[in-house]
Amino acid sequence: MAYQIGILGGGPGGYVCALRAAQLGLSVVLVEGERIGGTCLNKGCIPTKALVKSAELWREIQHADTFGIKVDSAHFDFSKVMARKDQVVETLVGGVERLIKASKITYVQGWGQVREPGKIEVETESGLEIYDVENLVLATGSVPARLPISGVDLPGVISSDEILEMTELPERLVIIGGGVIGLEFASIYREFGVKVTVVEMLPSLLANIDEEIPKRMTPLLKKSGLEIMTKTALKEIRQDGSQLQVIVEDAKGQKEILTDKVLIATGRKANCRGIDLERLGLQTERGTIAVNQKMQTSLPHVYAIGDVTGGIMLAHVASMQGMVAAENIAGQPSEANYTAVPSAIFTYPEIATVGQTEQALKASGSKYKVSKFPFSANGKAIALGEMVGLVKILADEQGTVLGASIMGPQASSMIEELVLAVDKRLNSEDLVHTIHAHPTLPEAVMEAAHGILGKPMHLA
Repeated sequence: MAYQIGILGGGPGGYVCALRAAQLGLSVVLVEGERIGGTCLNKGCIPTKALVKSAELWREIQHADTFGIKVDSAHFDFSKVMARKDQVVETLVGGVERLIKASKITYVQGWGQVREPGKIEVETESGLEIYDVENLVLATGSVPARLPISGVDLPGVISSDEILEMTELPERLVIIGGGVIGLEFASIYREFGVKVTVVEMLPSLLANIDEEIPKRMTPLLKKSGLEIMTKTALKEIRQDGSQLQVIVEDAKGQKEILTDKVLIATGRKANCRGIDLERLGLQTERGTIAVNQKMQTSLPHVYAIGDVTGGIMLAHVASMQGMVAAENIAGQPSEANYTAVPSAIFTYPEIATVGQTEQALKASGSKYKVSKFPFSANGKAIALGEMVGLVKILADEQGTVLGASIMGPQASSMIEELVLAVDKRLNSEDLVHTIHAHPTLPEAVMEAAHGILGKPMHLA
């Protein structure tokens, strides 16, 4: 049987592409080597957020006395924490599987291989199966990047995939990489009492966001008990009996850190497994598949979406690209728009950003306005006992919102109002004159918008 669209990879790019194509009346075959949902549902976004919730609840219990609540003899069971994480994943993966079935998409579980544009060969439990497709979508995602450092293959040196399978807490954990993945795991395991050291080669953490945020965040992380070493390079990892010896180097020379586990969290790289790039003749850029705004590759009727294309490696970007590819295949012209891509970091406190950063505006010589409103002046934040952080808005001289950053409670949910503002080029006046419910955290966004126009209402 020939299909109008064949998709290799069932992550948040691939399965969303399949669902959108089915909505548009196309016949679809979706091939996935592991479980539907890819890294996001199985080894990334969802399981880590389940752990974040457990860590958050444990932190609240430890501070319950502040709210007049007495909790005696409280403790946590890490095996149950991990079991709940697995159940959350199972629930969501099962939900996507039912959606795929209800949409009459042919779902094939097996390792797919593409040697020519119109065919997908799949190794399944019952043998080799070949599917003819009119249009091909490559959505094979990414895998954790491994450093070319001696000792990274030692037992106890793990990736972001493997740390999610641990059933016992280590006493000590060294995390190599102070980006999103590294800091999320650092925050989670620190709450559970693990001694965590973060090693980052660059001068600051979270290098790709507005530089004011990591400057404010780093002291908070240190105060929480994290040891943070910036401008520090990993040189080697050695086995030292039952321990690991991590050799790092900064401006003062080399240091040794003894630990039980080492997490390599230095990012991810495109996964081209199953794609015969050379035989196909696909144009690539630094190990990723090159695409245009329609998600088309250099070959007719071949598309690529998600992490395998490089760029912004986020699940929601992959999903957007999947919809764009499906719509173009269905004859509905569509283009990927990266003007307002939100990013959420589930540390404590949370961080969320969108649009331009202040350092980028400075570097471009653009004239801009900046306004900040602290959560310490927001009624709901005070009631929640979550007063650390701020909303920061950047706008042009006419008040049009260019970018924003939030550090504080529920930042990941609050950013959406500012995503809309950046995407639709709303003026700060639009935010000011939109009624915000009281008392709520989003009032801090309204107050920051007031600051672009003059001065926040509730700040002396």
